[in-house]
Amino acid sequence: MNKRILIITGDNLGLSREQIDYPDIEILKYPVLVDGNEYRQSAEYDAAWLVEKYVKEGVVAKSSSIIKGELIDVVEANKDRYDLIVHVVMSSVMSAATFAVAENVREMYKKTIPIINIDSRQLVTGVGNVLMGVIDIIKEHDDADDIVRLSQEIVHNTYSYMVVPDLNYLARGGRIGKAKALMGSVLRIIPILGLMGDDEEGIIVPLDRGRTFQQVNQKMIDLMKAKMAEKSATQIQRIILNDFGDNQEAVSDLKERLKSLPCKEMIHGKADLVAVVHCGPKAYFFAITV
Repeated sequence: MNKRILIITGDNLGLSREQIDYPDIEILKYPVLVDGNEYRQSAEYDAAWLVEKYVKEGVVAKSSSIIKGELIDVVEANKDRYDLIVHVVMSSVMSAATFAVAENVREMYKKTIPIINIDSRQLVTGVGNVLMGVIDIIKEHDDADDIVRLSQEIVHNTYSYMVVPDLNYLARGGRIGKAKALMGSVLRIIPILGLMGDDEEGIIVPLDRGRTFQQVNQKMIDLMKAKMAEKSATQIQRIILNDFGDNQEAVSDLKERLKSLPCKEMIHGKADLVAVVHCGPKAYFFAITV
């Protein structure tokens, strides 16, 4: 790779910085409003902190788009140090405002430095999976057209599976998509939601449901196997799993089931503040790229 390439992304990745094998990366922090007060991901204000606030205090939380001025600051500080900037952005369907900011800044700097905005069409671990796939591409390719083309293949082949016991959190954030149909379902039904990279609408969809976490875990394994068969894939390239540490028995069960699948790399990532806003307590989720 001859070009110097900077990657920019937001912190809704489901990954810690240490889990990202690329030195030239800037991670913007999404603002999170909790009862009207703004917080950013930090050692003090993390996923476990917000889960506790939800459970003990019943707070209301929502996230905001990335701040345009902060993105401009990053580009301004690096425009003379790099030949190309690749910005991996959360789903434009889930956050039109964030993608609009990214596009606006790209246009601002089009005569200064080329910026490629990759619409991940994903949330949280799905964004992380796309990011890791883009990094793999950049390590082998530095042509902008190649990066765009190959990144779109990664996006198209990335799929997220989410266990969200309380759909009200997604509903409050306006990101519930077709899963709204599950609102008001019979008590003790646990929904499985999906964000499928090959879905043209790019919205969260209901995939299945179960009465126990063990049951929904097995159903997710079956859903993944069906997706692999559909794509004629013999191996999963990468799995990124996230949880908030408050549903350990269910997550441990899922991890054991995931080990039965042919996979090059499985990462138990680090959940971020934004993920709790969207998914709420006891949720867990993962994304795969095939």
